[in-house]
Amino acid sequence: MQAKTRLNISTALIALFLIAAPVQALAAVSQISFIHMNDLHANLTPHNDLVRLLATDGTPYSKIENRGGIARIATLVKQLRRETPDAILMNIGDTYHGGVEALYSRGNAIVAPVDALDIDIAVPGNWDFAYGPITTRLRYSSGSSPLASLVNTLLFGTVVKKPSYPVIAGNVRKTLSILLEDEALLPATYMHTVGQVKIGFIGITSDIVERMSPMLAWGFTFLEGEEAYKSLIDRHALQLRKEGANLVVVLSELGLHRDHQLANVVEPGVDIFFSAHTHELTPTPLQSMSGAIVVEAGNDAYLGKMDVTVVDGIATDIDWEILAVDAGLKEDPEMLLLVNAARAPFLGTDVHFKYPIPGVDLPLTEAIDTVTGRIPVDLHRRNVLENPFNNLLADAMRDYYDTDIALTPGFRFDSVISAGSDITLEQLYRYLPVPPVLAKGTITGKNLKAVFETELMRVFSTDAFKHSGGWLMGVSGLELTLDLTQEEGKRVLAMARISDMSPILPDDMLTVVSCVRPFDGDDIMCSNPGFKSVEKVSGPHGENWTPLQLLRHSLENTSPGQRSRRHIHDTAEMPSWPNAPYIQPLHSQGLP
Repeated sequence: MQAKTRLNISTALIALFLIAAPVQALAAVSQISFIHMNDLHANLTPHNDLVRLLATDGTPYSKIENRGGIARIATLVKQLRRETPDAILMNIGDTYHGGVEALYSRGNAIVAPVDALDIDIAVPGNWDFAYGPITTRLRYSSGSSPLASLVNTLLFGTVVKKPSYPVIAGNVRKTLSILLEDEALLPATYMHTVGQVKIGFIGITSDIVERMSPMLAWGFTFLEGEEAYKSLIDRHALQLRKEGANLVVVLSELGLHRDHQLANVVEPGVDIFFSAHTHELTPTPLQSMSGAIVVEAGNDAYLGKMDVTVVDGIATDIDWEILAVDAGLKEDPEMLLLVNAARAPFLGTDVHFKYPIPGVDLPLTEAIDTVTGRIPVDLHRRNVLENPFNNLLADAMRDYYDTDIALTPGFRFDSVISAGSDITLEQLYRYLPVPPVLAKGTITGKNLKAVFETELMRVFSTDAFKHSGGWLMGVSGLELTLDLTQEEGKRVLAMARISDMSPILPDDMLTVVSCVRPFDGDDIMCSNPGFKSVEKVSGPHGENWTPLQLLRHSLENTSPGQRSRRHIHDTAEMPSWPNAPYIQPLHSQGLP
């Protein structure tokens, strides 16, 4: 997939200038190559992925293919650098969290393989904060953090490995330092020179960490709101230009939708937004009113390659290409050694790891390739409204606890599994790499509608700064009728029980099973308020249970039916992926 964009000066005019100009006035022409890697999510090994393809007649469809794996990525990066030795490799977004090897080592197992890619510049993602503020400080803070090091030693007894490459993010600050001063966690910008061309980078990480859990954001503050980000980008872009930058590039983990919104409002001066977080794939760069283009390269199943022609210090032409990390790439043998070394402690008969978050009793004592069940349908999370994995989990929760409804978090990440295949412990952790505790409660029909309206706003709002990580929550026990083209607060048209299709009225009281996080209030379930009588529930042995443990129990003790259900209906029939190019719709796709 390749696209070409022309910036500022047309190639024809430049060619005419070169022909007409005296020899001593020949323009200086350079080509800068960027390699865009985003949302690795600690994927060390190849895995199935659901990819969007086009038939010969142009009709889009999805297909499961074997993709990804850092040893394949290493092969492709080396190929690209043989062609262009100065190519700039950017690593944007979630890196050290997502796989079970990463989880139980607090990201340490992933550091050496990622370092071996020889990355030039990076930005952390929201999940890179998921091991808690002590680990975050030790991984990313420059210099020593004596207090953090002491606490880390007392709690964990192991060091936190740091990346070997520059990491930037100008929108997060430390509010608790050794001197109780407000200071930056990371530099905001970075200047990189290739030949005669200076590239100024502006880094932005995700700002949803506190919404994931206040514990993860303890001691940090994050920038909030469109105006604040516009000001940040405008200020740094201007300064980088004053320092001689010929190209100004934003590396952002805010997601494709927010970055496109920002590109439309910032002052001219930024050339490119390289985006991450939303796992979207842009075969053609998105244009903007400021002149900046916006691209995102999906996940570890792809790399993006961008060649920028610079004439007399000004960007002119851009070629953008999506490159598949697929089975046609051999695994790099040097990287494969690092991958095998990282995975070795998690395989075999001698596996013993504590959960990396204090107070969570979820040890790992089995090989991660342990089979936990067989899947009757293709399993994935590639639909923003309703997807097979969320249905499987929500149904298992409702069945086990015999409630009216079940609600599950709307995470993006997954591990695609073909129907009829085994699912391993490793793959379960790819869907559920966090330990919220299951709980039961009650909710009125009125409050339940408010929950869904809030969730729909977080996904479908035309103001991307109202979005909040992930897609719609998983739902079981309900038939939902929506109109996604309606304004916020008016998208839920009807709710009904699936048992008898009776409508759910505002005063109706329903029982619900969902999950609660540490520090949630007593009226919060699945990150939303409005619930009553919320109490943690027990598993078969009296212990607090996580969704992962319940789903494993269900897979090992029941046989999921050959079902592929649909209980959420959009009367507007707004096109969804793969018929639409993006999983989470952009404003240009017909939303009001």
